Amino acid sequence: MLDFQSRESDLRSICRTWLGPRAVELEQLDSGGFSGSAVIRVRGPGGDGGFVLKSFSAPTPRARIEWIHRLMRHLRAAGIAEVAEVMMTPSGDTIAVDATGRSWELVRFVAGSATDSPTLPQSQAALHCLARVHVAAATLPCSPLHWEVPAAVQRRVEHAQRLLATPWCGPLQGMPRELTPLQRAVWDLRDRAAEAFEAAAGTAAVQRVAAVRPRPLPVQAVLRDIWCDHVLYDPIHPDRVAGMIDLHAAAIDTPATDLARLVGSWRRALGTSLRARWGEALAAYELVRPLREGERSLVPWLHATGVVCGLDNWFRWSLAEAREFVRPGQALERMERLLDQVPECLDELNTAAPSGV
Repeated sequence: MLDFQSRESDLRSICRTWLGPRAVELEQLDSGGFSGSAVIRVRGPGGDGGFVLKSFSAPTPRARIEWIHRLMRHLRAAGIAEVAEVMMTPSGDTIAVDATGRSWELVRFVAGSATDSPTLPQSQAALHCLARVHVAAATLPCSPLHWEVPAAVQRRVEHAQRLLATPWCGPLQGMPRELTPLQRAVWDLRDRAAEAFEAAAGTAAVQRVAAVRPRPLPVQAVLRDIWCDHVLYDPIHPDRVAGMIDLHAAAIDTPATDLARLVGSWRRALGTSLRARWGEALAAYELVRPLREGERSLVPWLHATGVVCGLDNWFRWSLAEAREFVRPGQALERMERLLDQVPECLDELNTAAPSGV
């Protein structure tokens, strides 16, 4: 995590790449994520909304950052004002590199608030906006829509094969001898996950995923990390989307991955089934961008596999790789929430025909 006080002078120097010698106020923001990127609010004396200075996780190749910025500019040119404006330096660049070699961007600040429990109008507005993003992104000149096996599907199949070889009920290679308080809590959670996995016929579900032979589907530029914290609602008109922020994970994949990521991040009312939630979500999205049949059936599959594979990733990061998290309590909460969804997701994988993959 960035040591804001010790690096404030460096941050001001980076801001001058875009803003010149103008006086600015800097405030470190909580990114809410675990990528390690620094997020700084930049306020100027002009009375406008200001900017956000954000670092890219290291190492991110310059060519990839340039592609992300081309996508952002393309979306705004297509009328997607909800995507933040990426600022250009006087020399026409959009990237600044600090003394450590880390790359930074400056984008226009978007005022708004996020929620993991949107109202029906809010969820519909978010899905309409996401559909508009997908329609526009499909025409990105450097990465037009084409057909291939979606990367998200291939990754899940390969992850399922690894999970069969190293199940949660077995030993974990690379475990340290001395466990931190977080690791002890995660180890206990892994034991609970193994019990839930066994009770829900998890091995059979993962075997079904591992046996999938992915087929080509339409792929294009998508956001990939579009979850509840990255959708901001207007502070005056809360049923309107003010912004879809943080496109650093954008890549070429199936649009279904964005739908699964966003809708899967929302808490749903008690008594609402998983199938009912997907039906409502896809209906709202399809008012703007109709889904192909392969895409439609892929959305719940990506969500279900994402929960299982995501929890497995957290176990590996926390235990085998002994990663340290600035907010360990939030990391554990993220794992608990995934674990709560495991039985339902395994049931989905055991009962749904994998026609979309």
